[in-house]
Amino acid sequence: MGEAAENLNYDCNYNMFLAKIMLSNLPTNEDRQKAVKWMKKLTNCNRSIEEMKLRNDFMYYLVVNIQQGQLQAPFTENPPPSALPSIAHLLPGGTADMEDTEESRQPTMKPMLYENSPDGGAFLAAQPVPRCGAFCYLAVVAKDPKSSH
Repeated sequence: MGEAAENLNYDCNYNMFLAKIMLSNLPTNEDRQKAVKWMKKLTNCNRSIEEMKLRNDFMYYLVVNIQQGQLQAPFTENPPPSALPSIAHLLPGGTADMEDTEESRQPTMKPMLYENSPDGGAFLAAQPVPRCGAFCYLAVVAKDPKSSH
């Protein structure tokens, strides 16, 4: 499996870390127990690259649910005993809408940033985006006092 598996495991472990530290966002003990059961199930889903990608998709949506403080389907129920590929349809949007391309995994910037940039966002588009962490851009622009705008 090599480097691809290593990257997928890294992403899963990072999301697992986020889920664990935000678990207290869930209001009830029952919701926290369901989330933990899902985390345990997802931890064991690593038999193939495809299963690992699917596992990471489930982990992402679980983290989003925990962050928002409310579980939504499929996490409102305990995880089924079946394998992840057979429950892929439970993900938001199903599997048909999920295109796994490098571009689809990149964070997107707000179009407003591009619209308000003097260069139309060319500088921002050329900047590296970190796998983990944050991307911050600060610009200070002085307005020409002789300008009519």
